Amino acid sequence: RLMELPPCKFGPRCSRVNPDHLKKYLHPTEDTHLKSDGVKRKHSDIDTRETKKSKSDMDETGQEMKNVDVRDVVKQSFLVEMPEDFYKFWKFCSSLDPDNPCDALLDTVGLRLVGPYDVVAGKFNSLDSDRVNYHLHWRYFYDSPEFLTVLNGDETSGFHIGYFRDDPKEMPSFVGSNCAKQSCEIKPLGETVFAAVRAHIQAQLVAGKDKRKSDQLKKVEKLLVAAASADGIGYEVKKPSAIAKGRSKKVVAKTFHKAGIVVPIDDQDVGYRPLGISDGQLRKMLSEIKGATSEERRVAKEDELQELITYVQFANDECDYGMGLELGMDLFCFGEGFEEKAANLLCMAYTLLGREEFATIAQEHFKNRSRPSLSQLNIYE
Repeated sequence: RLMELPPCKFGPRCSRVNPDHLKKYLHPTEDTHLKSDGVKRKHSDIDTRETKKSKSDMDETGQEMKNVDVRDVVKQSFLVEMPEDFYKFWKFCSSLDPDNPCDALLDTVGLRLVGPYDVVAGKFNSLDSDRVNYHLHWRYFYDSPEFLTVLNGDETSGFHIGYFRDDPKEMPSFVGSNCAKQSCEIKPLGETVFAAVRAHIQAQLVAGKDKRKSDQLKKVEKLLVAAASADGIGYEVKKPSAIAKGRSKKVVAKTFHKAGIVVPIDDQDVGYRPLGISDGQLRKMLSEIKGATSEERRVAKEDELQELITYVQFANDECDYGMGLELGMDLFCFGEGFEEKAANLLCMAYTLLGREEFATIAQEHFKNRSRPSLSQLNIYE
């Protein structure tokens, strides 16, 4: 009976605890695996190690998941590793509201912890994880694979905060924000989530006129600074231009979302070549295609776009993968009307750059970009 079950896609590192998942997929208990030093060990040895490891994480996060490393679950679910400040921020919110850390900042700061924090909170523990698409969980319309939402706020503007990283195998470069119902622009807020939330608090203090509200914000800010300082996490608020300053030197193109893209460039200057057209000119071209008043005009502008795509194919042949990433990202950021071309360009660029995790996320997002609910928890309601 067991051998008839399909193997779990997470292999021996699976951390799922849902009974339905365990019944549907094969999870060997006596299989042997290699240690990092090449020595074989039984799966039971791995379980013992994970139990010890998860105990440490339970102390940090308040998570009550036996024999599970919550960090592994987050990485398996979202295909990226979260930085230390992410978990320290959960610890901070747990200190504010032990019963409901996700809403600890809602009444005062107007922010709710979402996305991977829902996994840390254990909200998916009793649900059938095979029905959940984590790549869509709190992924807004303009959230490219590089951006992972962890906090949401004003629903009118679609304001949300997330980590931005250039490579899925690297830690985030900065924490930024986007107002999904207004534009595709990503605004850097800080180098850690503590700094980003503090910047958001200070912006509210500048704009606010309610003394009682201001006093509450100042109190939260003081607690936030104390918590970050105690854990050795950066909380300094900087100008956008000073955030992740080292990264700015690596940005090869700003793109429509203005956060820019970073690709490896070798000693021969191979890795990126310009589109040969400004952002303004490209935006005008796309607008004319979408709003063309005649078929002749539309076809003429589509030919211009197709010529750019042909140039991307030449660039890919010569290892200048950044050109396709730039054009694909701009088409993604422009919005509806160019999904197929954007998907092809982005997924090809991510694959060529060795960023396959981003390609997987992009494919899922393009298939479900406009949907009634951003939370995957709502599929059970």
